[in-house]
Amino acid sequence: MNFFGVQQGQKKRDECSEEARTRILDAAQTLFAAHGFNATTIKAIAEQAGVPGGLIFYYFPTKKALLASVLGERNILVELRTVVDTLIVPDPRAALITLASHYLNTLEQHKELACIMLREFRSHPEVASEFHELREENIRFIASYVQKTLNAGQYEPVKNVQAIARMFLYNIIVIGIIEDLPEPLHFVESIVSSVCFTLGYTRKAMRI
Repeated sequence: MNFFGVQQGQKKRDECSEEARTRILDAAQTLFAAHGFNATTIKAIAEQAGVPGGLIFYYFPTKKALLASVLGERNILVELRTVVDTLIVPDPRAALITLASHYLNTLEQHKELACIMLREFRSHPEVASEFHELREENIRFIASYVQKTLNAGQYEPVKNVQAIARMFLYNIIVIGIIEDLPEPLHFVESIVSSVCFTLGYTRKAMRI
């Protein structure tokens, strides 16, 4: 076999290896969300992924390492940030409704990850650490977004923007995880109204 044939063969093996690893992560995510970490066996994950059980331990030394990879490698904030960073508008109310809508859409698309994190963080220190890190990262992101919005609209700076971001995030998560919530937009508007009130947002608050 020539050099290029060896390269192509190695590339194909790498692609197959990455595909198998992704299938394992997908299967683990689905089963952890449906049945919980403790009730999910490696055998069940292997069957769901369509791989030999031993292959799972080739990629992940323990089941906890697999759980950590499911949560750590699939950071939904990255996806959210790429969308929201281009949506800075000078009206705090409109900006927050837009941000809330994107958060709810993201939570809807990644319900399994949210379910795993909220279910397991009390029982597993690794998950708790990932949960707290992700929470604080989200709070910083929201606070920065709010501040950029206020700056764009030439509003007075706000001292407690971190606390406001924390309140906003907690309320959006609650809305996002409640199944079959009637008229979620109504709840979003109520949250945004509360945040705007806390911000002291009025037309008169603009810097002249």
